[in-house]
This record gives sequence, C-alpha cells and structure tokens, in this order.
Amino acid sequence: MTLPKIKLGGTNVLNLIGVLVILYLVVVLVQTVQHNYRLGRQIDQLNAQISLLQSQKDELAYRIQYYNTDAFRDREARAKLGLQAPGENVVIIPRSSPAPAAAAGSAKAAPKKSNLQQWFDFLSGRT
Repeated sequence: MTLPKIKLGGTNVLNLIGVLVILYLVVVLVQTVQHNYRLGRQIDQLNAQISLLQSQKDELAYRIQYYNTDAFRDREARAKLGLQAPGENVVIIPRSSPAPAAAAGSAKAAPKKSNLQQWFDFLSGRT
C-alpha cells in the first residue's frame, strides 16, 4: 500500500498559509473576548464596591453632622454625665424592682389573675 503523493503547488501553499493565519486570528479573537469579559466582570465588581463605599461615606457624613448638633450634645450629657437643664428634675427608675413579699398571715398564695381581671378589680375598687 502506497500513500498518495500530495503535490504542493503555489496555490496549495498559499491556501495552507491562509488557513493558518485565519486559525491564528480566531485564537487571538477568542483570547481577546475572554480577556474583555474578565475585565467587564472586574469593572462590575469595582462599581459595586464604589457604590457601597459611597453609601458608607454618606452615612458617616450624616453621622458627623448629627454629632455636631446641640441635640446630640444634650442627649449625651444627660445620658453619660447625668446633667440636666435648668428647671428640670431627674427621676431615676430602677431597672428591676424586687417582687412583693408574700403576706405573713396567708398560708396559700393567691392564684395569678389575668391582666384583664386585674384591671376589672382595680377599676371596681377590689384591689
């Protein structure tokens, strides 16, 4: 079995070179498209970061403006330093109050009444 001999003429060589150039251009085009796609994704991510940082910057600017107001200074002076404005009275309410002691003479504890029943008792004078 003998292999057929291919004659390489001038046109066949030019066609082969043309096909190789076209393949090279296709490979370069695909690489360029992939690179542009990656760059586009990076640009989108950076734009999202810019938006987030801009909103954080706006919030911090708002807080700075608020911290420079007299209302904030008054509130902080009252809360942290216990100061008061002239003519004001400070009322301190304890955070937790002790439970009322059970009556010494009663052997049984009274059953817990509903809130509605307690209101009816209060309004009718039966405390």
